[in-house]
Amino acid sequence: MSFDGMRHDFLEDFMKQGFMPHFKKVAEKGMYAENIETVFPSLTSSSHAAIATGAPPSETGMVSNDIHKRGKKLWFRDNAFYSELDSEPIWSEIRKDGKTTATILFPGSNPMYGHQADYAVYYGKTFAESNLVPLRLIDNKAEFTIFKDQKVYIRAAGANTFNLSLDPEMKEAEEVSLNEWGSLSFLSDDGDLAGFSFKLTSSKTDLSDVKLYHTAVTTAEIAGPPGFKKEINEKFGFFPMQDDDIALAKNWITREEYEEISERFAQWTTDVSLYIKKKYKPDLLFFYYPQVDHESHKYLLTDPRQPGYSEERSKEYLRYIRWSYHLADNMLGKVLPRLGAKDRIFLISDHGMEPVHSKLSPNEELEKAGLLVLGKNGKVDEKKSKAFAVASGSIAHVYINMRGREKNGIVRKDEYEAVRRDIVKIFEEAEVNKKHFPRQDYAYYGFARWWDKLVHEKGNISGAVSAVKEAFRLATEKKIKPYEDVLVTGRRRTNKADHENAGDILLVAKKGYYMTQNDEAEVMQPDELGNHGGDPSRPELFPIFIAAGNGISEGTIETPVSTLDIAPTLYELIGVKQPSFVKGKAIRELVSK
Repeated sequence: MSFDGMRHDFLEDFMKQGFMPHFKKVAEKGMYAENIETVFPSLTSSSHAAIATGAPPSETGMVSNDIHKRGKKLWFRDNAFYSELDSEPIWSEIRKDGKTTATILFPGSNPMYGHQADYAVYYGKTFAESNLVPLRLIDNKAEFTIFKDQKVYIRAAGANTFNLSLDPEMKEAEEVSLNEWGSLSFLSDDGDLAGFSFKLTSSKTDLSDVKLYHTAVTTAEIAGPPGFKKEINEKFGFFPMQDDDIALAKNWITREEYEEISERFAQWTTDVSLYIKKKYKPDLLFFYYPQVDHESHKYLLTDPRQPGYSEERSKEYLRYIRWSYHLADNMLGKVLPRLGAKDRIFLISDHGMEPVHSKLSPNEELEKAGLLVLGKNGKVDEKKSKAFAVASGSIAHVYINMRGREKNGIVRKDEYEAVRRDIVKIFEEAEVNKKHFPRQDYAYYGFARWWDKLVHEKGNISGAVSAVKEAFRLATEKKIKPYEDVLVTGRRRTNKADHENAGDILLVAKKGYYMTQNDEAEVMQPDELGNHGGDPSRPELFPIFIAAGNGISEGTIETPVSTLDIAPTLYELIGVKQPSFVKGKAIRELVSK
């Protein structure tokens, strides 16, 4: 079970507080990793690929969440979550030895791109985004187009009760009351079950202001033996929307309704996974929950330098993150009773999460230097541009527009090294205007108020004085170098993400910063409050790992562990020889007799 973005220290704290009883139960009955790191870059695609294969990004090709590939236009980016792994994942590899495997939503397991499990479920298409639709009832009837030629038909059926159907003759209509969730679904032209949830609201008794909110119209990609897709569709209905930030921001839905949407998604994942486990008895089952990562990106407000920071707001936002951890614990609570005596369970995350206060635009720096040229339409002019950056989290890959490698490339082979040196210099010397305001614990706006606290924390007056001086220095600092590393890729300088998918230069932001694909300004207010991708040795980025079940004793895993070690441990426990590309090592405490 993968819980995207779950932080090691947060989980420990929540377990101590009694807030995560099911995780605590597994940790107490099994083996808990005290010292675990993920791979670099500490991004979702890279880390999950490492978990699934035991190979680093230099082998899997998952060097970023967005990937630019050779032979494409300079600005073109592929979504890593809809790309094939270059190293074969364990669920595909062990099928050669007659093992049965299943994957549900686990990143890298998309059956459309090869290396699939026997039974696979993944994110599918989105036919229409969510919306809030004002309805005008005429003769107690209304209709609207949800996408293309597909209409939704509404009929008032009684006091605050409505029938909804995708058929004008109201066949298979769904009856709902105001403020009650309903859903509709249909088979797409590809034979996939598409659907959406909806809710009708009105503040007037005559229903003159009735509105309908609906989630996105979504499908799942389902692959398996004949009849498996139909079976899952009929048993569990359409694949629900994961979350709806836009609707929450626009006040189309309440926070409670937002959580209900996310909970419906998590429950669907759990139900499908447990059904496949019970009926098809796979030897290996991978499934995935994104809620912790999602809420942490939005609400990790723990650094006083972050815009909008206050202790009160920080506590409020932490409640939203706690909700996502609690949801994860609830899902685990539904899984544990279904484990048999011979089962083993691994609880993992791909990375942790750091608070961020600013975002950087590497393409803005390239544009200022004349290496990136945009046309009047705002698009990259490939005939004039020598470089382009692809950003993801705390890193960005810079690709040189080289002839023979990039489609429409302009940089000659004899110019390449000079262009690369210029780019390295740009980012090594890059500075941004930025003031830091770490208001908490320091005394800019009321020195006396915090003096006693500083003396107490530092242990003496001189320590407090030093802290105040440092605080004033940070508060008035104007020029900051925001890039931690500017690395030339290739084995001559670094093997970090060394793969043909990697850029010619790899940029790593300093802690507190992350990269944006936009080129609006060199440094900007963040759209997110939490991010990841940087140095995996930082404690905030430590993932989680707990193992329990058949043959696994109680205790702690004291050996330093990497997410690369998960797959080789599984290979040894399952009894299948691991492939040569595996770089991790089986975890001693889990495989020793």
